[in-house]
Amino acid sequence: MKKEIYKKLLDRKKTPFYVFDKEEFINNYHELENAMKKVYPKYALSYSYKTNYTPYICNLVKTLGGYAEVVSDMEYTLAKKIGYSNDRIVYNGPAKGECLEEHLLNNGIVNIDSVDEAKQIIHIANQHFKHQFKVGIRINLDVGADFISRFGLAPESEDLKNVIDLLSDCRNISVVGLHCHISRNRGIEAWGKRAEIMLNAADKYIKGIPEYISLGSGMFANMADELKKQFNEVPTYEEYAKVTMKPFAEHYKDQMPIVFTEPGTTVVARYINFVTKVLSIKNVRGRKMAVMDGSYLNLGEICTMKKLPVEKLNINDKNDCELIDIMGYTCLEQDLMYENYKGKLMAEDILVFGNVGGYSIVSKPQFIKPNCSMVSVEEDGTIIEIMREETFDDVFSKFVF
Repeated sequence: MKKEIYKKLLDRKKTPFYVFDKEEFINNYHELENAMKKVYPKYALSYSYKTNYTPYICNLVKTLGGYAEVVSDMEYTLAKKIGYSNDRIVYNGPAKGECLEEHLLNNGIVNIDSVDEAKQIIHIANQHFKHQFKVGIRINLDVGADFISRFGLAPESEDLKNVIDLLSDCRNISVVGLHCHISRNRGIEAWGKRAEIMLNAADKYIKGIPEYISLGSGMFANMADELKKQFNEVPTYEEYAKVTMKPFAEHYKDQMPIVFTEPGTTVVARYINFVTKVLSIKNVRGRKMAVMDGSYLNLGEICTMKKLPVEKLNINDKNDCELIDIMGYTCLEQDLMYENYKGKLMAEDILVFGNVGGYSIVSKPQFIKPNCSMVSVEEDGTIIEIMREETFDDVFSKFVF
């Protein structure tokens, strides 16, 4: 995003704040969708609300034709408030709430995570014996990442057999889809294995052609070069499409089910930046530090694993700090936003952290001070506020005095 935009924002807003790049978000969304549909025409994108459930962004996904993937009653209620019909909402997760029954009765997409959840749905079906229910089952994947996921039912397991048998005995329930998700292994080989597992599972556990198969999420996204070089392998969308969509196209030649992926960070991470100001510079026993008015909590967990792209907006040479740790405003020792920043910083300098759209805003606690605002830069360059800054009253209102 051009520096002129940030300068315009800084004339009217106090730091810190988030900036959403709407045009680039849309371009990336279409790039991912087009790569998949070119190989498999019945591909569908189901946006992961848990990654960033900012209503403006969720509604934008809806206008682009995407489904809503939710894992809680809160997210489900948001999707309904935005205007989604139930058949465009995918309800996943291990602990579905009270809205599950309403969603099922309105022909929503539900993927069963456990034996007990299957029993719960059978109980609902028995109470509404005139209604025909359709459900999916979440498959627990082993993709060789030396990690056992806690979600879903393992192929060939006694639990999966039990669920299939229980559902088969219920006259008004049909198993029409399968779902999986694991984000621990984002490479091409793992995604190819994921597609193979799900095709085999569909042939074994679904009668006839399934209505849908969801491959979940965990793809790398388009990202800035300084972040990309920190990973061993970053496949393109076309490379992902080749190993995921092509096997389905070859397997289902005439009658194709919908094949979902459920991207979150893939579509939103790069397109939200965080603008923050240097409050002070410190030198403690030889360790140089810049204290910011933002925090690592604003950036999401990725900043604890990788160095995010960071840009200084204003140029000055008054304070030569060749290596400096960028620290947050909190009283936590671990509030490190960027280690060993190479550059020159002084109080009042403005920094822009990139790639903060995923698991940041939705995960940030109200710690020490209220959460900040977010604006969207529209395609024509106009700026609109899409999340206001919280007030003390917002924070205190949920407590009993």
